Formats: sequence, structure tokens, C-alpha cells
Amino acid sequence: MPTLVEDLPMNRPTPSRAARLTALATLAALLTPDVGPACPVAPTAERPQENADVEADTDLDSPEARREDRESIRAAMRSFEAAFEARDAEALASHWTAQGEYLDEGGKRIRGRAALRAGFAAFFAATPEVTAEVRPGPIRFLSDGTAIEEGAVAVRRGPAEPETRAAYSALLVREGGRWLMAQLEESPGGGPSVGDLAWLVGEWRSAAGEAAEIRTTYEWAPGEAFLQAKFTLKERAMDLGGTQVIGHDPETGALHSWTFEAGGGIGEADWHPDGDHWVLEAAGTLTDGRTLFETNILRRVDDDTFTWQSIGRLLEDVELPDLPPVKVTRVEPQE
Repeated sequence: MPTLVEDLPMNRPTPSRAARLTALATLAALLTPDVGPACPVAPTAERPQENADVEADTDLDSPEARREDRESIRAAMRSFEAAFEARDAEALASHWTAQGEYLDEGGKRIRGRAALRAGFAAFFAATPEVTAEVRPGPIRFLSDGTAIEEGAVAVRRGPAEPETRAAYSALLVREGGRWLMAQLEESPGGGPSVGDLAWLVGEWRSAAGEAAEIRTTYEWAPGEAFLQAKFTLKERAMDLGGTQVIGHDPETGALHSWTFEAGGGIGEADWHPDGDHWVLEAAGTLTDGRTLFETNILRRVDDDTFTWQSIGRLLEDVELPDLPPVKVTRVEPQE
């Protein structure tokens, strides 16, 4: 996954158009969103049978219909990441088909397991402290046994080296019951994607005694191009709740969120990665028509903990005090 020759470049996203976010949106920008999955339309007695067949074919590609395949592909990519962390060139090459290909961001092509194995072995020999984190994105199914997964990979070549990134697109095929890569292609830049936030999927709650009471649940939207969440936030100045959607904004190319407060407020935020945290430049309109601008900071502590903070808050022309970081932890699902 990491480039075998050169460091992976990392481009910082360019701020997009002025975001309009709701007070809730802005506060929720870190808590993030949820929109209920769309319900398939059931055929009726008046609906022609051929139309029902078309809908049935479409439903086969829904997250529910392909859940087992999606989980198998996710497991295969986790196995790939584990093999990389173990510096096991043989195990890495085994994730490709016999004639599978790897294309780095410079256009260099390596084909076949033997060549891949040799390439990774040489890479590890030259970079003894390299680590990588795969950040998966959406999965699209082209047929029953063919899929494309897109995401990003972050590579660090030693504790003192800066993290570098590349975007990737993996063409996977099912062979002998396993999902294998027929082609893995990297592209320069590797800007932030919704896949970078996949670790948020699940239920979260703030600890007792924090400055704000936060509850939020993240899940993938159908097609896995967006994260969606339901949230509530209670603090001295505000009591909010609603939904939020996070994804790639095709107009600006930035990672963006759209928030809808239950009382009618709306808002938006641009998400910018900065080391171990995300900076959200948020703005919105409250239900009473007032505007709110603020900067939210979401800092990932580990896979089960993050902190959320809101600073630089401006309600109309009035400055509001900053909120201290609030610790939020994952709620373990009950058996």
C-alpha cells in the first residue's frame, strides 16, 4: 500500500466556501450525524413485474444485501494492514491475485505475487521503522464477485518523520471464497476522506462530570459515501439535538459536514486534519435567525476515546466563552 520508491505526498485541503452551520451544527460538527437509511420501494399489485425485477437487482447492492461481502472485504484490508505492520512481504503479496498489479502514484507498475513480494521485501529493508494505517472508504460492487474499495493510507517512516498520505483504489475479486486484490492503485495527494473517520462508527457518550453532556451515534449511509449520525448536546448555554452528514463535497473537494438541528437550525463545517486532531471551521443559522461561527476541535485519543472542544465562538457580534475539551468514550455494544 505505501509507495515502494518514494514518500507519499500529503496535501493539506484548501478551505472551501464559507460554511453555514447551526449552533447545533457547529457544536455537533464534531459529534457528527445520522440520517435514516432509505427504505426500498416494495412492488405493488399495480406495479409491472419487470419494474419489480429492476428494483430487486438494485437492492442486491444495498448495504444490507451485501453486508457479509462488505465485512469480508473490510477484514481482508485489515489483514493487509496487519501484514504490513508485521513487515511480512510474503503475507502482503498473498492479498493479491496471482497476476495482481500494484501502481504507485508515480505510475510505476509491479505485476504478479513474486514481483510484489520482492518489492515489499526491498521496501522494508530500506525503511526499518515504517508503519502504515489504512483508512478505508466506500465499497462499490460491480458484480457478484467484483468490487472497488477507495480510501487513503497514512505512512510514517519513523517517530520523527511527518506522516504522509496517498489515496488508493483497490479492485477486488472473489477467488476460492476469498476477496483478493486484482489491482491496487495509488494517486498523489491523498487528501482527507470520509474513510479517515471510519473509526467513529458506533455509539459514543461523554463521561460524567464533563462540561457538556454529549451522546452521538455514527453509522455508514447506504453506499458508504457518507457518515451519518444522531446526536444530543447539553451544556450551560445550549441544549441541542439533531442529525449530521459527513462526506466529500464534490463542489469544493473538501471533507464537509451538513447539520440539521431538530428545532430547525441548519449549518455546515469544513473538516481539516491537523496531526492527531481535526479542526472544523463551522458556521450556521439558529432557529431564531441569528448566525453562529466557531471552531470545533475533535482530537482522537485512541480507537475508543476522543475529546471535543469549541473555541472562537461568535454569536452575531457577541463573543462567547470557549468550551473546555470534553472527553467522549465509546459505548460497548451489549451482548
